[in-house]
Amino acid sequence: MAAPEELTFSWLLLGAVSLMLLLGAGLVGFLIVYQRRLLGQQRHLRAAEAAYQQQLLAATIEAQEAERERIGRDLHDGIGSTIATAKLMVHRLEQTAAGGNAELFGMVTDILSTAVQDTRRISHNLYPAVLSHVGLADALRHLAKSSNETGALRIQLAVDYPTPLPVQQELALYRICQELITNAFKHARGATTLTVSLQPRGPVLVLTIADDGCGFDRAALPGGGAGLRSIDARVRMLGARQLGHSAPGQGTLTVIEIPLPGPAVAAD
Repeated sequence: MAAPEELTFSWLLLGAVSLMLLLGAGLVGFLIVYQRRLLGQQRHLRAAEAAYQQQLLAATIEAQEAERERIGRDLHDGIGSTIATAKLMVHRLEQTAAGGNAELFGMVTDILSTAVQDTRRISHNLYPAVLSHVGLADALRHLAKSSNETGALRIQLAVDYPTPLPVQQELALYRICQELITNAFKHARGATTLTVSLQPRGPVLVLTIADDGCGFDRAALPGGGAGLRSIDARVRMLGARQLGHSAPGQGTLTVIEIPLPGPAVAAD
């Protein structure tokens, strides 16, 4: 039979071991809770940072568009009107001048007419007033028609756009289309057709732009391409997903999926 001192020591040892186990379990539990709380805080900070960056990006793009609109209106209402007035004055002078100067007046009138058209085109590119008047679908049709008038590349447009988005989102989509069409005219050597499609597909609105040109290596563009960076910024602002493929000799395909707003929840 064990001596009383041995029993006492055994109980003390058992108590110490149990206490250490409890302390260890408590420490592990504390570390787990702390780690979860830390991860939660990190997720919250990342979400807050992402939201801030999104707001900053949207504010930057909105400021750019406001400045574009101001310059576009100044061109249209100021310089455009001045050139148009000068054209009318030249036309009046032509009617009263000697016949020998008719050809010269005709040349000046043609130059002024070209200047008026160029000013209107630049003004429209800076701020497409048609977008605010008739919406994205008709603005894209107008853009395709204007681009087709150059004859360099035929645009085939397919738009099924039943539910309008907020104006800033429509403007961002218009700018993306405008930039991609400009890129195709500049870089799609050998292309004959550019297909532009805007169609709803489930919870997203899908913008597809494809050409049958020479393609390009994006990494080879100087600085990554300012136009492409502008597109990337607007895609991020829309919370959209961009897919695409382009390689030398394989044409270019760009697909952008824009999340559509969900149905409103009816109040009880």
